[in-house]
Amino acid sequence: MSLPFAPLFRAVGLSAAIFLTAGVAQAQHLHAGDVELGTSGGVIVVDPEGLAERAANGYVLYEGDFRDFAGGLFSTDDPGFVSEEDALPVGAIIRYRGLGVLQAWDGSAWSTAASGVTLGILDVLGMNTLFSSTGVTDPVGAIALVSGAGDIHTHIDFTISGDGAATAAAYLITLEIGAPDAAGFSTPFYLAFNSGLDEEVFEGAVGTLLAPVPEPGTWAMLAAGLGLIGVMRRRRQS
Repeated sequence: MSLPFAPLFRAVGLSAAIFLTAGVAQAQHLHAGDVELGTSGGVIVVDPEGLAERAANGYVLYEGDFRDFAGGLFSTDDPGFVSEEDALPVGAIIRYRGLGVLQAWDGSAWSTAASGVTLGILDVLGMNTLFSSTGVTDPVGAIALVSGAGDIHTHIDFTISGDGAATAAAYLITLEIGAPDAAGFSTPFYLAFNSGLDEEVFEGAVGTLLAPVPEPGTWAMLAAGLGLIGVMRRRRQS
């Protein structure tokens, strides 16, 4: 397939530039909350161990906070991107691609964000991807160069800006991950960011995205059904 950044990825010195920018952030272990990456059938996959929360549509969901003050009032470098050793092809350039529009929590549902707000991602090459109510500008960016050990651990910068950035809110973007030599991109996943909301309100908003947990009565019916299947199997075997 054709890649939007193919000429850039082939440029002389690109690997060295990414190494100098992100290679120093490599690690040999996973960090809780980071986006874990792996491969399956030559395709980069997100959450290969199936440990992260999932939305009702099957997308993996990760969280960040614009007002944790570590990177400034309207920026954060969390979540990061990480993998186990030998989980990724050595020397590959891991990249993201933004999809859809910027969404915001309106107090009762997720919908397209107001036109005065922009969420940006600054990649390791200094290129800026911008999410807004109308779509994504420069949607493809570079995350990291896979180390000689076949792993990554790096953080890129996320920012919120515009006339409405100071208003307390929660924002949601959709990304997918790939590499120039891999067969396409991963299944899309969500990044949800808190920007000044009370933590309980933010988690409530995120909770509306998650797959519903079965009620106790549903679990009881499931257990009864499994028990009945077991009884029928034993009768057939006797």
